[in-house]
Amino acid sequence: MQKKVLALMVILSSNAYAATVELGFENERYTRDQYKTSDVFMPYISTSFNPIEDSSLNISMKYMYQDQYGKKHATTPKDQFKTNRDRIEVIAKGYSWKNGNFSFSPQAGFRYESWDINYLTNTGKQDRSKLELRFYPNMDYKINDQVNVYLSGFVAPVFMKTKQESRKGDHYVKGELSTNNYNGDYYHELQLLGVRYKINKNNSLWSSIYNERKYSEDASKYDRWQLRVGYNVNVINDLSFSPFVRYDLHYKEENIESAKFVKDHGKSRNKDELRIGSGFNYKATSTVNIVGEVYWQTAKVESYSGVSSDDKNRMFYKLAVRKSF
Repeated sequence: MQKKVLALMVILSSNAYAATVELGFENERYTRDQYKTSDVFMPYISTSFNPIEDSSLNISMKYMYQDQYGKKHATTPKDQFKTNRDRIEVIAKGYSWKNGNFSFSPQAGFRYESWDINYLTNTGKQDRSKLELRFYPNMDYKINDQVNVYLSGFVAPVFMKTKQESRKGDHYVKGELSTNNYNGDYYHELQLLGVRYKINKNNSLWSSIYNERKYSEDASKYDRWQLRVGYNVNVINDLSFSPFVRYDLHYKEENIESAKFVKDHGKSRNKDELRIGSGFNYKATSTVNIVGEVYWQTAKVESYSGVSSDDKNRMFYKLAVRKSF
């Protein structure tokens, strides 16, 4: 899959107008020993281009590969059950409708993910895939030259293919490991009320109320409300930073597996998170930018029975080179 995706991205971007290509990586590292097996390294390539000359239509594509290298820290065969993942994203945009100070700029696309679980050793090998059909209802209203309010994010029906063992519905059979298709999943991430204040041409402050909702058929559902605050500043003409804070106001996950097979049916658990970090953008030349992000995150770990474990703390690093043509 990797070679096919890369070839397609190169072909499309090389025959396009006003294209950009970005090559980089993301890395997640957990600071406590009991969570080290979750460490992942994720190289990626993305491109954005106009397929039609003098058209506002823009296509963006991204391919990312995830290697769960943290499994090397595992001490038992069960914990060494390694996961690799391919992710493909495609988004189309370009249409915008304006009425006075209000603008509506929708986008549409998809994210497809495919997991190879324990693929290298082929012991208990599992395949899993997910397709999200994403719609981005982006809206913006300009109050004055300094203040605007906005709505951003996406809503998505989700189609999942995974082992029945991971989703205990009414038709679940204990020990049955066959792969099932689940077409009733749903996911959204929305900044429902965002406010941006432009201090001057080099500085702006923003804040938003964010809602994330996920429903996984015969598994779980959760609802998150979060306060997000950020500050964008140009230190010099070629270097900008965007520090931010994300603070969970409410984040609960409920077990909706069948009561016939699990004792925790209907129970909820707390999953509150706090994230503090910053992105940056450095214009190295007229056509090359160095971009990145660093953040620290802490998350509560709690079972459906109410038993708490140590907080799950992690560091995140992103670094990439973006070239425009």
